[in-house]
Amino acid sequence: MATFYKGDEVKFAIELTAQGFSMDDDNFDIEVSSPKASVKASKSTPAPENALVIFKDNEEEPATWYAIVATSKLNPGDLRVIATAYVPDTEGPDGVRRQSDIKTLGTLKSK
Repeated sequence: MATFYKGDEVKFAIELTAQGFSMDDDNFDIEVSSPKASVKASKSTPAPENALVIFKDNEEEPATWYAIVATSKLNPGDLRVIATAYVPDTEGPDGVRRQSDIKTLGTLKSK
């Protein structure tokens, strides 16, 4: 498991897949949580004070989505990434179905 230090800016790739979902065309949220703290942003709305930035790197083939989280607002302990995709689905409420997944990013330690 990766180790990060409070104050680091951690960059990680995002790869969300679901039938009928496109990261390029559909919206998604990313939340990075630590014990008793979290920062959240959506593809279309950055987190306050740029605590979490989501962007697409078009220079890579194929293009890759990334997030950078500023860990200064998080507490030491396990860092988890909670991704929520808004999947177009005519059967879902308002034509959209939420689908989430949680992964461990690493451990945040004090310096």
